[in-house]
Amino acid sequence: MLELDRVSKAFGGVPAVDRLELAVEAGRTVVVIGPSGCGKSTVLRLLLGLIVPDAGVVRIDGAPLEPSAVLQVRRRVGYVIQDGGLFPHLTARRNVTLMARHLRWPASRIAARLERLVDLTRFPADGLERFPIELSGGQRQRVALMRALMLDPDVLLLDEPLGALDPLIRFDLQNDLRAIFEQLGKTVVLVTHDLAEAAYFGHRIVLLRAGRKVQEGSLEDMVERPADPFVERFVRAQRTLHLEA
Repeated sequence: MLELDRVSKAFGGVPAVDRLELAVEAGRTVVVIGPSGCGKSTVLRLLLGLIVPDAGVVRIDGAPLEPSAVLQVRRRVGYVIQDGGLFPHLTARRNVTLMARHLRWPASRIAARLERLVDLTRFPADGLERFPIELSGGQRQRVALMRALMLDPDVLLLDEPLGALDPLIRFDLQNDLRAIFEQLGKTVVLVTHDLAEAAYFGHRIVLLRAGRKVQEGSLEDMVERPADPFVERFVRAQRTLHLEA
């Protein structure tokens, strides 16, 4: 289980998250959504221990995330940042296997795991020797996902993994990602700005505004029972965007 217990974090005196409470049960997918600057990406960085809260407690499996445990926790967590974050000087194969090689996994174990991930993500095997610049946007995202899954983590943190893709590629990857989540049974926290995508992936949706949780629940809750006028406006704006698209 992942938990933020009344966590606050500010940058330059500006709150990024403000007394935020969030709990993610094992094996479930929670989607964090909201407008730009609402604190979505900060939530992921707090869960991963990349930044330390100014107040409140981050817990992993009920235990506070202490500085001494951060490296161990990160090996249990797969993290996909916006645009994939692949190393441009490494081939797809070497990007995916980077941490396994660092941890000195045997070559046979690396090869078996890589074969499994290529099949799982439907990545073309002949693309493994290509560099990121030689791959399509969708292929780069599949490589980033394989890298996140390489150590078979308990948790996946995904920061707008499909945001920069064109609609057709995004549609295919959405289907593949949800199938992967269901098949692997991982605990997933996914950040997006797209309400339809949030509803597609999430067992639960958490809507943020200015670092605070405005509403938590299903898409139906937000459409039929908005917690305040902001929720109504957010839902209406999403409908308008999809109609225009």
